Amino acid sequence: MQRCKNEMKLDDLKNLIAIAQQGSFRSAAQWLDIPPATLSRRIQRLEETLDSQLVIRDSRNVALTPLGQNYVDRCQPLFDELEKATAELHDNSQTPQGALRVSAPVGLLTYQLMPIFNQFLARYPDITLSIHQLSNQHHDYNSEQYDVVFRVGQQPDSNFAAAQVGTSHRILIASPSYLAQYGKPNHPEQLNQHSRLATVPEFDWALTCGQQTVWVNSPPKVAIADLNSVKQASISGLGIACLPSYMVIQELEQSQLETMMPEWYSPPRPIYMLYQRLSYIPTHIKCFTDFVREHLQYNNNP
Repeated sequence: MQRCKNEMKLDDLKNLIAIAQQGSFRSAAQWLDIPPATLSRRIQRLEETLDSQLVIRDSRNVALTPLGQNYVDRCQPLFDELEKATAELHDNSQTPQGALRVSAPVGLLTYQLMPIFNQFLARYPDITLSIHQLSNQHHDYNSEQYDVVFRVGQQPDSNFAAAQVGTSHRILIASPSYLAQYGKPNHPEQLNQHSRLATVPEFDWALTCGQQTVWVNSPPKVAIADLNSVKQASISGLGIACLPSYMVIQELEQSQLETMMPEWYSPPRPIYMLYQRLSYIPTHIKCFTDFVREHLQYNNNP
């Protein structure tokens, strides 16, 4: 069996793969956080070790030779598997630790997620949590910004894997003072004659009873993007709102709000947890997603 002139260094192979992925010495050097001159010397050392030209250089661009490209294509899966195995061994030997970046809508965060997050952080004190973008806007989530994203409602295709972890049920509510003054509706069509408190961008309501669905689409008296503000407006007697049941449990128990037309319901909306599609998920992220999935599904069981 033919042997290399010198012992090959794995870091040199990593450097070659970086050049193949980044397309230039400068970009690859920045990604590897080493000077371009150092990267050039290491590639030259690899070529001397393998006694083969792997890279074609000119004043502006860099490209792999056919031999170099074939070498990268064959070695990269093996190198990725080696890095994965090393990371798993490292993670399994340590207490889960690291930083988590999370995005979640403020209503779901306040009433459902934050109590679970607090339990998680108490169990894993070496994990830190930062929460950004408190909205339910649907967009192509950037994996460079977030590790885990929570959203309510059907999700568009994205580069995140989506796991349903619960269900949001919306109910019609209003303050006793409002209902005493304007009357309690007993059919959805009557809601068009009432002051409606809507959430942006869900201005219209679809209410179902058996096989019948009625759309309520009169202009809302108030339309707010924040669910908590809509709830406060309903407590103040400004009108009727359609809100997730988990948000108004305490207010219903304290008689600050009342429900109506329980036989008519808004179709349940799925709660999704989205995270990056990776062949290997870091231990602290997997601990987090497993913990949330277990506790949120438990809280959403009838």
